Amino acid sequence: MSEQIPTNRPAIDSSVYDFAPGATADDVQELIEKKLARLDAMLQMTWGVGGETFGRVLDASARDNYLWACSELVTEIRELFGLQGGLQ
Repeated sequence: MSEQIPTNRPAIDSSVYDFAPGATADDVQELIEKKLARLDAMLQMTWGVGGETFGRVLDASARDNYLWACSELVTEIRELFGLQGGLQ
C-alpha cells in the first residue's frame, strides 16, 4: 500500500519565496505567469483528447497524484498573489 501524502500542509514554506533584494511586484508577476502557463499545460492533459489518454493510460493513483500536483500549483499561485501585494 502506498503512503498517503499529507494534504493539510502549506504548499510552500515562506523561506522558499525569500525574494532577492530589489525584487519587485513585476518579478512576482512574471513568476505567477510562468506557474499559470505550467498549470494550463498540465490541465490540458485532463480533458478532450488529452483527457482520453489521461483516463486510459494512468491508473487511479497516478491520476490522483497528477491532479494533486495541479492543486499544489494553484495554492502556490494564490500565495504568490498575496506576497505580490507586499512588494513595490
